[in-house]
Amino acid sequence: MVEVDQLKRNSLGGFRLVWQAMGTLSVAADAAYLLTGVVEYALGATPLALLLGVFAYLFIMNTGYQFSKHVNSAGSYYTFAGKGLGGIAGTFQAWNMAFYGLIGYGSFGFLGLAAFITLLDPAYKGIVFWLPVAFFAALISFIFTHRGMKVSTDYQIAGGVIEVAVLLIGSALIIIHAGNLNTLAVFTTKYVSGASQLLFAMIYSMILYFGTTVSITAMGEEAVSPQKTIKKALIGTVILSGITLIIVSYAFTIGWGPSAMASFATSPDPGIILFRKLNPVIYILLILVTVNSFMGYNISVSNADSRIFYSFARDGILFLPESIGRIHKKYKTPSNAALAIFAFSLVIAIIFGVLFGPVKGGLMMLLINAYAAYVEHIIASISLPVMMRRIHKFKVIEHLIIPVIGIVILVIIMAGTVISPGKYPENLAVYIGISWIPIAGILTFIEYKIHPDKVRNAAKMSIEEEALEPK
Repeated sequence: MVEVDQLKRNSLGGFRLVWQAMGTLSVAADAAYLLTGVVEYALGATPLALLLGVFAYLFIMNTGYQFSKHVNSAGSYYTFAGKGLGGIAGTFQAWNMAFYGLIGYGSFGFLGLAAFITLLDPAYKGIVFWLPVAFFAALISFIFTHRGMKVSTDYQIAGGVIEVAVLLIGSALIIIHAGNLNTLAVFTTKYVSGASQLLFAMIYSMILYFGTTVSITAMGEEAVSPQKTIKKALIGTVILSGITLIIVSYAFTIGWGPSAMASFATSPDPGIILFRKLNPVIYILLILVTVNSFMGYNISVSNADSRIFYSFARDGILFLPESIGRIHKKYKTPSNAALAIFAFSLVIAIIFGVLFGPVKGGLMMLLINAYAAYVEHIIASISLPVMMRRIHKFKVIEHLIIPVIGIVILVIIMAGTVISPGKYPENLAVYIGISWIPIAGILTFIEYKIHPDKVRNAAKMSIEEEALEPK
């Protein structure tokens, strides 16, 4: 295990944790970019897909919620896996988290922002325009992570409150303007062609929320009273973001027309188009808060991923150099891990951006990363009842039934998309994403053969364990 300084203990309260997670959710950026992925499949049933995504995620989020009462670590779901299933499972979890962490960061954070800005004007589509946007998005997020969580969350709070307010005001104006066109039919399957389409839509609608639990639980070593604070922050974040996104998706669907949503998915910045019709002031504000939203995502994900990779290196796994497991002496941040993530994610984003363009390339990366993210939650959900029985805290509903429901939801979505993978290039993304699961298993086996002791002892560190160690 690498000898390291500690992250700054007791430095994050519940309010800051909520806005760290809201940065990951990035509701304005979701509305501008990721929502088109939902619309592509759900069409006029997009509000239904968002609503189902929220309810499905509550079952899935339960795992992190329950673990946070007893296990708090920068390793997040990596540590959750190891606590119940041991170091080998923890290492397998780490390979999955590394994969989706790097791909998810570069997809939405870098290419998503680049796509949004270039789509504002078709003249700015070339690599000479979107590449600098992606680079500076990555660089700025690294700087915030390097400086620390107070600076980062100050930014998230200020920008996030304005962002949510602009979205809700604009959505209310669209709904009022629609008048008699308002309908609850968008919360039924009337406007979607089949269950497989809704399953694909739910991949994107659930991905909206997937970073929430990780972005909060990765702060476990820095939170004030984490056993209480983290679970409250998880619930508060999902309620705030869920209400906002469902209202926005309803307004966009009604404003565009439920029967015409196929053109929404292919239009450049459709949300911007709707807001432009309302009022020039709200239109300009939406552009500004959307750019801010993408940057909020970048900063929050960089904060969480850097702590997770720091925990990997601290345990000596994934063949990471010891330097990744060191803490900056002045700012008490995992700066080396943040720098490595910045570099690798940017390179991956550039490759997909060059091959498929920033819009399609970013959405493909999100689809690829979904499978590793789902496996991460499945492994942790299997680990939960095992650990709870071991510490004599087991409860059937919270620790077995709800996790099993979450696992079933994820397996159904994964199986449905693999059986009907769609057309090129989406099918390529499905095949790459699902292929990573056995690859992660092979890499875990190889790593175990090379340094078995490190693998066996992986994913054990938590502040609860730390408190039991002799001083």
